[in-house]
Amino acid sequence: MKITVNELRHDTCYFFYKQIRTIFFISIFIAFINLIIDIFVKPNIYIISIIENNNFINAHALLELINSMNLEEKHELLKYSIFKIIESLMSKTVLLGSIIILISSVSNSEKKTIITSICSLFSFLPSLFILNFLSTIIIQIGFMLFIIPGVLLSITLSLSPIIFSFKKHGLIDSIRLSISISWRYIKIISPCILTWMFSKFILTVFLDHIHFLNKNILDLISNVSMNILFSILIIYLFRFYMIFLRS
Repeated sequence: MKITVNELRHDTCYFFYKQIRTIFFISIFIAFINLIIDIFVKPNIYIISIIENNNFINAHALLELINSMNLEEKHELLKYSIFKIIESLMSKTVLLGSIIILISSVSNSEKKTIITSICSLFSFLPSLFILNFLSTIIIQIGFMLFIIPGVLLSITLSLSPIIFSFKKHGLIDSIRLSISISWRYIKIISPCILTWMFSKFILTVFLDHIHFLNKNILDLISNVSMNILFSILIIYLFRFYMIFLRS
């Protein structure tokens, strides 16, 4: 069976509009939890103000800032960085797991109760978190080397959670298969990844220029929008892999 971008785009839009209420609920719920965590679990206020009020043009400027800090401030900065990384990974993992379970249920015509869906999600999350952690490290190393390797790694590793969700392959095998399949079908997978990245960039720039709204409201809008964009990406990739298995 031939896989085309137009077919995948059509299937993605159809599924999204059919499940739009559920996807919005999941996106808003996860964004709201993030906002609550950010409000009530705050590291050192001084460190946060430095990070939020400084636009680092390059790594040299950031290194200069770190070198000017005392030991206690460096320790607080490290705690803040670890906190944000874990929060981001957990949010991504829960969103990814939720959307995958939603697609699987609808695709298999299963009518799961909320309790059953939650149990399926939580049994799936620990392994998915490890997979996300490994993929994120590999992708970030690529971006540290240069932008193009980072983008290529983002494309080639994008299928790994989808492959893993079918429970036929382990973590490493899912990553290996993702690289192999994504590279073979890079002309089909790369448009959605690049569109997702570009959309995130445009949204971030747009929201950064809005100053009449409360920061917490802006953060909520940003998180919900990012979650919806990521959900659309997962739907596209999941549909691609389903067609790939049938071909």
